[in-house]
Amino acid sequence: MPSVEVVLLEDVRDLGQIGDVKSVAAGYARNYLLPQKLAVPATEKRMADSQFHAALEERREATARAEAERIGALVHGTTLTLPALVGDQGRMHGQITNQDVAQALKEQLAVDIDRHLIQIDSPIRSLGRYLLPIKLASGLNVSVTLEVVEQEPIDQESADQESADQESGDDTESGDSDDTDSPEASTEEEPTSA
Repeated sequence: MPSVEVVLLEDVRDLGQIGDVKSVAAGYARNYLLPQKLAVPATEKRMADSQFHAALEERREATARAEAERIGALVHGTTLTLPALVGDQGRMHGQITNQDVAQALKEQLAVDIDRHLIQIDSPIRSLGRYLLPIKLASGLNVSVTLEVVEQEPIDQESADQESADQESGDDTESGDSDDTDSPEASTEEEPTSA
């Protein structure tokens, strides 16, 4: 099967990103990539052309900037709540890091942000509200409010009660119970009078 080399002009799912040089089937290039203006043939002249590479770099930056603006619109001004374990004296166990904030963004807002973009000046070691700047792109900064709250301690008595309830619930579902008094369990037929 003949293949051709193409340079991608747009991000193509399952193929590559802007500027990647890929070897694809000739029909795929001829029938889909080239007519949709997603790629151009990778000729020697084109590969040596510095203006072509500069245009590709501009496209990459524009795509990255648009994605950063989309994420920024979702994240800016939101409040994240992060529970933390607190000891007897009201001190937090451990600290909140930018990795914890990135995980909270992913869980609470379904936004995946690199933890290195989240700027925490000093480690967060106490409960309270914090304003955290996030540098998404050059000149594009957003901020989120992080509220660190005390994690509800697991009450030992209620945890024991829940496990006891689950154990007793498992016994009734196993089918070992002997319910012969129920009408469904009775297999005797009632005599009919004539």
